[in-house]
Amino acid sequence: MKSYIAGLMALCLAGPANAHTFLPEGGFYDRFIEGTLVVIAYPATLLPLVAFGILASLWQSEGLLRVWPTLILGQLAGIGVAAISGPWIVAILMAAGVLVAVLAALLPKYSGRDVQIAAAVIGVLVVAASLEGHGLFELPLAIHIGILFAANMVVAVAAGVPRAVLEWKDSRLVRIIWRTAASWIAAILILYFAFTVAA
Repeated sequence: MKSYIAGLMALCLAGPANAHTFLPEGGFYDRFIEGTLVVIAYPATLLPLVAFGILASLWQSEGLLRVWPTLILGQLAGIGVAAISGPWIVAILMAAGVLVAVLAALLPKYSGRDVQIAAAVIGVLVVAASLEGHGLFELPLAIHIGILFAANMVVAVAAGVPRAVLEWKDSRLVRIIWRTAASWIAAILILYFAFTVAA
């Protein structure tokens, strides 16, 4: 019973982390999983990727395939950006995520260049925020691979599900449903940003 009380007190007293911390030990698999969890378990990194996936899928049925190289190049650049970034990078990522989600919700006719820019920006910021506080390749390679794998997997799923639904039934109502989902992502990110700043 005392251990539960101590645990609850520790949770109540804990402050916000300024950077992701990683375990000092573990094999390749453990560190790979750590990297994936930084992306998947953290709303500030997960939701912008989901928003971008929806944007790419609503833009064109093969939209993700067209912009994926740009997304990957952005992610690789994000490794370098992380070395010079601070806690502010997370706020910039959330703001970019809101913008991408709003673009997906509004979805007028965007040019390929607009979506390519969104891919590059989200790619850079997600990886930079995931590695924030750590120098260039200071962490094991397995963590970097895990982060890159998770970021691409999230985008692939977020783009693949709408695409599959639209291939089954491409109607105005179905598109409105996905655009509404994007607007909810924007709203959640705004709330999350407000709580983060207030903490």
